[in-house]
Amino acid sequence: MNWIQTLGRVYRKNRDAVFIDVLRRNFPKALRILREKTNRISTITGYDNGKDIELIYHFPVGRKLVNLKVRIRRDKPRIETITKLFPGAELFERELHDLVGVDIVGHPNLKRILLDKTSPRAPLRKRNA
Repeated sequence: MNWIQTLGRVYRKNRDAVFIDVLRRNFPKALRILREKTNRISTITGYDNGKDIELIYHFPVGRKLVNLKVRIRRDKPRIETITKLFPGAELFERELHDLVGVDIVGHPNLKRILLDKTSPRAPLRKRNA
């Protein structure tokens, strides 16, 4: 898996998984490289660390789980959809929008999926950060 280093900075690796920090500007290129290795996505994790929002995209590649972490601005949480490369991300991106408040630019159907109109907006965001 020598191609892994082309995606970004590996910050953790074990027998079953590799975690890669990807700069936002390099994220589209990393996705295209990854798309050559797999057409599946397992899920997307969103985390508000108080400074920015960390998005971790989890992809099964062979017997490993490749995890791409990209950071986005907390005050303007926006990122482009990956559904053109990974159609299975559609529901995960809607969940991210619903629970963390990330605007997924270009998403084909960005509407609430888990919460109703009376639910708080982005309940997984830190309030006092």
